[in-house]
Amino acid sequence: MNKLFVVGLIFIGILAACRDEINLPEYDSYVDGESPNFEIVYPNEDTTINNNDSVRIQITCSDNYEIDSFFFEINPTNDPSDLVVYKTAVNDSLYEFSFNYLFPTKDSMRYEAYVKAIDLVGNSNNKVYFFTAK
Repeated sequence: MNKLFVVGLIFIGILAACRDEINLPEYDSYVDGESPNFEIVYPNEDTTINNNDSVRIQITCSDNYEIDSFFFEINPTNDPSDLVVYKTAVNDSLYEFSFNYLFPTKDSMRYEAYVKAIDLVGNSNNKVYFFTAK
């Protein structure tokens, strides 16, 4: 009887030690199912900026766990050759993006901005918005 008990304990010990190899679920593990969020502080969507040479673009990005990377792109709709791309690794749950964008011309122009954030497990959120500079 004692031998059977010892063999049973050894089997349970081996089973517990190898739970990852035989795919036993962990019931206390956290699964991140939420995408990062961002708030476009300035300039707001469909805003007109008057008499400026530049604009301070401000975006706040957050995630319930951790942001892996942040991506920003701005492009004048009349001249796609003036594309500006910004990408950075974040590795934090909060990221404050602040960028001074110099307008390529004094002429009135509409700009397209693209924002994307990706968290550590691959959840992503993106947004395209427009503003005008006169």
